[in-house]
Amino acid sequence: MSVNNKRKQNSWHVVLADGMQMMRTHMVAVVVVGLIVVVTLGTAIYCAATAHLYPGSLARVSLSRLSRGVPSSMLLSLFTVSHPLRLLIDVPIVAVCLGLAQSRLGVGRTLWIAAISTLGGIACGMGLTAAMYAHSTHWMRIADFGFILGPLIIAAGPIMVVSAFSSLLWRRRIRIIMYAFVATLVLYRGEPSDFSVLAATVIGHVLGYLMCSHNERESIIPGTVFETRRVVAIVSAVMALGPVVSVTSPLSYGPLSTFGLLMSPIRFNYNKLSTCLGADTDLNCFVQFRLQRLALPGGIIVSLLPVIAMLLVSWGLFKGRRIAAILSIIANAATIICAIAYYCIIPLAHAYHGLPGLVMHGAFKSAIASIIIPAVCIAMVVVSWKAFDRKTAQRRIMISMVTIVVSWCVLTLSYILVVLTHAHGFNGVPSFGNVLADVPQRFMPIGFLNGINPDFIPVDTLATVVYEGVGPVFWLITIIMIRWCLLDAGEVDESSRQRASKLVQIDGESMSFMATWQDNHYWFSPSGRSAIAYRVEHGIALSVTGPFGARDEWDEDIKQFVQFCIANSWTPVFYSIHEHQREILVNQGWSSLAVGTEMIVHPRTWQTRGKKWQDVRTAINKAKREGMIDVLTTFDEAPLGIQSQIVEISEQWTEEKALPEMRFTLGGIEELMDNRVRLLYALDAQGVVQAVTSWLPTYRDGVIIGWTLDFMRHRPDSENGVMEFLIARMAERLQEEDAEFMSLSAAPLAGLSVVGSSENQAESDAADSQQTDGTQILAHVLQAVADLIEPAYGFHSLFRFKLKFQPQEEGVYIAYPDAAKLAQIALAVTQSYLPGMKPSDVVAFVKALKPSTH
Repeated sequence: MSVNNKRKQNSWHVVLADGMQMMRTHMVAVVVVGLIVVVTLGTAIYCAATAHLYPGSLARVSLSRLSRGVPSSMLLSLFTVSHPLRLLIDVPIVAVCLGLAQSRLGVGRTLWIAAISTLGGIACGMGLTAAMYAHSTHWMRIADFGFILGPLIIAAGPIMVVSAFSSLLWRRRIRIIMYAFVATLVLYRGEPSDFSVLAATVIGHVLGYLMCSHNERESIIPGTVFETRRVVAIVSAVMALGPVVSVTSPLSYGPLSTFGLLMSPIRFNYNKLSTCLGADTDLNCFVQFRLQRLALPGGIIVSLLPVIAMLLVSWGLFKGRRIAAILSIIANAATIICAIAYYCIIPLAHAYHGLPGLVMHGAFKSAIASIIIPAVCIAMVVVSWKAFDRKTAQRRIMISMVTIVVSWCVLTLSYILVVLTHAHGFNGVPSFGNVLADVPQRFMPIGFLNGINPDFIPVDTLATVVYEGVGPVFWLITIIMIRWCLLDAGEVDESSRQRASKLVQIDGESMSFMATWQDNHYWFSPSGRSAIAYRVEHGIALSVTGPFGARDEWDEDIKQFVQFCIANSWTPVFYSIHEHQREILVNQGWSSLAVGTEMIVHPRTWQTRGKKWQDVRTAINKAKREGMIDVLTTFDEAPLGIQSQIVEISEQWTEEKALPEMRFTLGGIEELMDNRVRLLYALDAQGVVQAVTSWLPTYRDGVIIGWTLDFMRHRPDSENGVMEFLIARMAERLQEEDAEFMSLSAAPLAGLSVVGSSENQAESDAADSQQTDGTQILAHVLQAVADLIEPAYGFHSLFRFKLKFQPQEEGVYIAYPDAAKLAQIALAVTQSYLPGMKPSDVVAFVKALKPSTH
């Protein structure tokens, strides 16, 4: 046997050993999944051999059978799926849920939790089924013919208990996904098994709450923008798939099951509807006689494309696109209007029994149920509106709108011309009025529009292609335009950000890399060799640090940027600039104020000897004793499990803050994903990430000369000293790389009231003597902002923490030309740091200002 063959054989042995080990450690999941597969396939083989309808009466649970005391069918039904192909869906879900439960809870607790939640879920589910359907036409089918329980009931309770023992991030994700999934099943399908899954989910949630002793704050709305987008996108996607669940389910009883058919190729018989609503009966014949399926494929395609469009919108919400939020609101509002039209307006127009008939036959109830979900989706988007701040260029939006409108006009005109000039291709002689009346039916994905009895139908190939094709072509164009808008880099052209990113890699200062972050606008020098990043708030063009790019242009860039702002009727304000830029502006008559102190460490002279370094030495030694290691990587290169832990740490850290997530010169999760940004994280002996930091590069002549600390997060229960350990290890690494400097960055607004070295203090006193009264007022206002932020973010504590590393202190300043704009400047700074600030936060801010301005 060759060496390669032996190596392959050994590799397969390792894989097989890993698989066997995983099965041994997750026996509950293995046994349950095995039973599901054996019972389902055995039942399918038996039904095929005996020519019985799958899954057969023995696997069906009916109320009449339960009343006779036959529990065996219930047990068999739990391990049977409605169709053998459902094994591809149910088996992975059950395996993951029970596997996680055994890992977190152990075998014993997993078994008794599954037993309690399953039995309780079935009992409560039967009760809910009886309450919902006891007086409906579905009751006889449910009571006598029976239904399949399915294995999802077994998995629902344990995974909800697992959520209680999970971190804040995963606790929320598990619960939101589970409740969204179950709500979709109940509302759009509504089988008794779905009610049982819902009940088992709630029971598991309650058990988890009773079993877990943690007192962590629960929150439905995530703390970070990143996680908010994920949550809203998940709910939007689930609701987008709801109609598909309704259409593809063989038995659909849910309150939105008929609404799901609005997106399906359905024809409605209004003659039967009118007769039904005029009859003296309590049967819900509004549903019973409302539809029959179309035979032509165009309606099927048109029914699916809007679902694809809504999934695309959900993807846009995940990416934080403002246009996706707008489209979501428009689509859900249109859904509400269509539901009202279908359930109320059109039936009233075709029936003679009036509003009482709608109420008696269930149309009004269905309308209310159909309106609730889209209204909830709209509310979620509106509440989370500020999370969707990635704008699309107006030009791209206009092009898309024009393209959609023009395509509709061209397709409509083409359809009319073909029908009128190719009349023999239809079963009648269409008049111009008939063609115009038929045009909406070619494009609308709403089933009731197809329900109007057509005056003509196609009978040859050309007529069929045009008749069935104009709608799908229009929706495909619409989807393409939506995707094009969602792929836009934002209101600021992506090419500008790419240009700025390249200039940052030529030359810059310690914080210049922040210019590459999202939401910045860019001014480029006439030569294109240098630039300034800025953002406009309340008429203030607030720079993000100073110029970057060709260093010999920086002094002139400041002057030209000022002229650029004046030409656009903005007030230029330079924020987070260093002493050199400050001197240039002060010499031109500007006022300035220190807004922070940057901490610079020189790795070449790094050492931890002496009494001043005692805390740092202790942190390093403690980490090493406990098996802590540090890992230097990038976000993309980190394993998926590490990425997930980093997001989890960030989310938990942010949720503990009283104010929204801060931005501007403070990076978050999204800023970590640049491959040029380094991550240094601490990994304990159990493989758990305890803390993480990110480091931004600084370039000179295209070469990295130093790194600046940005992102700092740690677990609430991490050991003291873990952050000192990471920063010290980064200094040691940079010493090996012979880096010029390591910046610990500046705590925003912390320098307003912190006294530095005597030399810096002398400089500060000299600057104070030159300050105008306006500068003193701005200092008071920014101090009030700092006081507002301090309890939540502790920047003064952060400032004192950085002093442990004996850094060189360098001032960071704000410079402005006009004291009359002080209120706008203060608001611009506050809005930049807290873009998610709510009105209640503003009230607190105003209250905080009052003591400082007296």
